[in-house]
Amino acid sequence: MTKSLLGAVLALAIVASEASADTGEWRISGFGTLGMVRPTEGDASLLRNGINTSGRDGVDFGADSVIGLQAGRSLASGIDVTAQMVVREDQNGNVEPRLAWAFVRFTPLADLEFRIGRMRAPFFMFSESLWINYANTWVRPPTEVYGLNPFSDLDGADMMWHSRIGGYDLELRPYIGRSSLERRVRRATLKRIVGMNLSVYRDDYSFFLAHAESPFSLPWSDPIFIAVDAALRASPFFAAASDLSGSDGYARFDSIGMQWDNGEYLASAEYARRAVNRYIPSAHGWQLTLGRRVGTFTAYGVLARQTEDEPASSADLSSVPPLQSALDLFNATRNTAQKSATVGARWDFHRNAALKLEFTHAKVADDSLGSFFPVDGSGTILFSGRRINLFSASVDVSF
Repeated sequence: MTKSLLGAVLALAIVASEASADTGEWRISGFGTLGMVRPTEGDASLLRNGINTSGRDGVDFGADSVIGLQAGRSLASGIDVTAQMVVREDQNGNVEPRLAWAFVRFTPLADLEFRIGRMRAPFFMFSESLWINYANTWVRPPTEVYGLNPFSDLDGADMMWHSRIGGYDLELRPYIGRSSLERRVRRATLKRIVGMNLSVYRDDYSFFLAHAESPFSLPWSDPIFIAVDAALRASPFFAAASDLSGSDGYARFDSIGMQWDNGEYLASAEYARRAVNRYIPSAHGWQLTLGRRVGTFTAYGVLARQTEDEPASSADLSSVPPLQSALDLFNATRNTAQKSATVGARWDFHRNAALKLEFTHAKVADDSLGSFFPVDGSGTILFSGRRINLFSASVDVSF
């Protein structure tokens, strides 16, 4: 994976240098992160849901490393295009370029714009900068919150209306579209997303409120699902199998956040909730980040927690204990609930580059995998109640 990533970095750097030699009206920028993480437990690997492959032993460069190139150009008065290409590891362990952004923007008025194409799905307060890790305080966003919705793309349209009321700057953003997530066998899909975001800014403060919902499909293909699904379909409880996997799910997602940053001190807090009717648990999570800057150094701490509200399936199979035990195992291996405390430091050693170091202590909830996956790849080992430490480091650049 490391050789593939370094090759991708070199290729994109060559493209960027060639483009910068003859940009004309093109605006070229880029970003990159070389990150590593190592759990202290030998049987656990970090799993960033929807991003990296699981089951890697030792030091993992795939969870956080990314390289991206962005280009934009004005086509006419009030019309411009933007494209962003990103290279990072996917859930199949492949490192290949993918189109993260590709949209046309229309700006008929100074305070009104429309975009059509592929954009970042704006489910979280820091969604727009999730790949551009140099813009973020952490090595990675707290998984207790940002793991609740792993869909990153929005293929559709949005509108952004800007207004100033009193001393407040407001941004209202309704959007529609769809999104898909590559998995080992088949894609998971948000079929018809309808959402609305509200952002409010004043001086050093910003506030964020979001809601989205969509029908969705989630085709599980792991051995636990296959075994439990087969057992249910061969039993009098065959109807319960429809709650495990398929294309008839419905999801609602809400998040609220605030940030304060006066240049010396920073604080951010975010709460998110996922409510679904099947296939995965309903859950909520929160994070609180506090930091202090001294010159080019930033020290920060993070508290975060994710809690399961409802399991993927609530079917009562207690009359057949073996079936109930199998369903309980299926539910537990979809549960990512945990809590964690992180301390970290950031050194901006260059105008556009930063080194970050983090130590995280996580406690996995009962009947849960947390943000981890067994190194043996079986998915049958639960980390219920275990305490797992993580050492993380990254070098982030923006150019």
